[in-house]
Amino acid sequence: MPKEVIAEEEITLPQVKKVLAKRAKEGELSFQQTITLEHASSFSRMAPAVSRKLVERLIKKYSVKRMKAVQVANIAPTTKEELKTILDARSTDLTDEQLIEIVDLVLKSRS
Repeated sequence: MPKEVIAEEEITLPQVKKVLAKRAKEGELSFQQTITLEHASSFSRMAPAVSRKLVERLIKKYSVKRMKAVQVANIAPTTKEELKTILDARSTDLTDEQLIEIVDLVLKSRS
């Protein structure tokens, strides 16, 4: 029987990895959870706490929507052009300087 959903919130791949790794230690994962854990392990680019702080900072300082901030943390773009693709630069008010600041932030956060 599925567990009751208490709340929904987008989380980063490193956070997914942490949650599923903890569940794996406590008991058996479903097939979907196992595949998700493998994916999160392969593509996580930073520590869970670092990714969470990066998302919070993007939301507060740059007014990036949570969904887009999570994608920035997941993909961890290394260039301004990659970042523009994720954020859809036409629909954001970020300047080129702010985009460069965000890329620098991501680069410092990557592990």
